[in-house]
Amino acid sequence: MTQQSQNIKNILVDYENRVLRDQVATLLETIATKLKQDGTLTLKLGQEEHTVQLPESVVLEVKLEEKNGQYSLEFELEWREGAEEGTLTIE
Repeated sequence: MTQQSQNIKNILVDYENRVLRDQVATLLETIATKLKQDGTLTLKLGQEEHTVQLPESVVLEVKLEEKNGQYSLEFELEWREGAEEGTLTIE
């Protein structure tokens, strides 16, 4: 497999919409509940539905940006399917 083919991004869900702060809180609470349960999230948008199973350990990225008085707060979770990181041991 070439380096170029490994870097292909497949966007499964792309959603951006103006919503009330309370709606954002409800969405984040739902995500938190699902993560605490079994880590399974199902994203539904129209007729599309995607279910993902997050591993016990993920990379969390939080980014706060400001540009010309406009702010952006991003939360990102990253993981590789089937790539659970274990603890290094030396025997």
